Amino acid sequence: MATPPQPAAAAAPPTRGRRDRRGELRRAELLEAAIHLIGEHGLDAVTHRAVAAAAGVPAASTSYYFRSKDELIDEALRTLATREIVRLRERRTALGAAGAVDLEATTAALSAWIEEQITPEGRVAMLAQYQLQLEAARRPEAREILAAWKEGTDDLAETAMRSLGARDVTTAGILLVCAIDGLRLRLMASGHAPLAGAELRAVVRALLAGLVLA
Repeated sequence: MATPPQPAAAAAPPTRGRRDRRGELRRAELLEAAIHLIGEHGLDAVTHRAVAAAAGVPAASTSYYFRSKDELIDEALRTLATREIVRLRERRTALGAAGAVDLEATTAALSAWIEEQITPEGRVAMLAQYQLQLEAARRPEAREILAAWKEGTDDLAETAMRSLGARDVTTAGILLVCAIDGLRLRLMASGHAPLAGAELRAVVRALLAGLVLA
């Protein structure tokens, strides 16, 4: 069976500001500060001054590297997408290398991934991802960033369902992505007690078992 093509991250636009290592480090600091602000307080919290303060750098730094709030938000989305695509590729490679993976192994891997994302640190990043994805959906120029992210997510889901012997790999993969998205939102945003450990694994196991027969 041929290996599916790996998704490519959307090409980054030309950057503003210093192009040396120091400049790249400062840009990275500002983007991490923006991501944290978005995850903690939402997109309205992002201003040049607030991002610079969160990064602990001079107030003029953000406008030196980013022309506008929209550019800063797009670059924050690109940073998150690139990071997540790398992680998706690693997980996809691990599943593909394992060949035929049993239900318990896939259940454990997906459950551990979900639990990583609902820790206090992971929760901030996940909320930032959802905020940025919604913003990108409103602005066509940002959608190419989401396209590469979607390809990586779909590829991982299809690899998982193929390894389990799903009847319809494409359909099962789409349903798996949608179900995990819904589960993560439930765990982060609802008043329900968070699922964890054996309880979370039982839910994921039932989901996978059902999708194999879809």
